[in-house]
Amino acid sequence: MARVKVKTFSVIRDVLGSDVVEVEVNKPETVGGIFDVLLRKYGEPFREMLWDPNTGEMTPFLIRLNDEMIRSTSDMGREIKDGDKIALIFPLGGG
Repeated sequence: MARVKVKTFSVIRDVLGSDVVEVEVNKPETVGGIFDVLLRKYGEPFREMLWDPNTGEMTPFLIRLNDEMIRSTSDMGREIKDGDKIALIFPLGGG
């Protein structure tokens, strides 16, 4: 099991109710596993922020895994370990 701190910003912070949440992930310990746990805990409001309703696919955004930038669209299988820190860097709308 891995315990990971997830830093959130903007609309994701609003959905989770905090700028940092701690998540425990069972095997397989991957970035995708963190999102599975967050979906179970925060449900539809979390899904609506990150998944395209037309395609059912996760929208593209950046994730910081410790000191490395990774992508939501291609790096969900990345392994994590106990004590890792993740930041969800979701693009802001507007213009």
